[in-house]
Amino acid sequence: MYSLLKPCKTSAAFEAIPGERFSLDLDRCEEILKNVCTIVAHAGILLIVSDRCEVSIHKDGRLVLKTDSKDLACEQAGRIAGWLEGTPAIQKHRDWRNSERTNPSAGK
Repeated sequence: MYSLLKPCKTSAAFEAIPGERFSLDLDRCEEILKNVCTIVAHAGILLIVSDRCEVSIHKDGRLVLKTDSKDLACEQAGRIAGWLEGTPAIQKHRDWRNSERTNPSAGK
């Protein structure tokens, strides 16, 4: 689910970037994640949870993992992805270019 983990520019943290475009329904994320980690805050535009480190979960799927350990950040991103993968919390985006190729009336 996450293809890139890079150091965050503004703090001692890492940012996990989704490998494909999707949106997260943060209300559903909260419902799922409250059973496996601590909900720190739900600010509407992001959800902050605490498990092995604190994680800010953004609607566009980005994760900001507050730790200076890349190994811990990778592990935590994998845990979050595992808990959310295949649930209704993830809303995949259709690629409009592919839908036009398969449906000639699309985009008219």
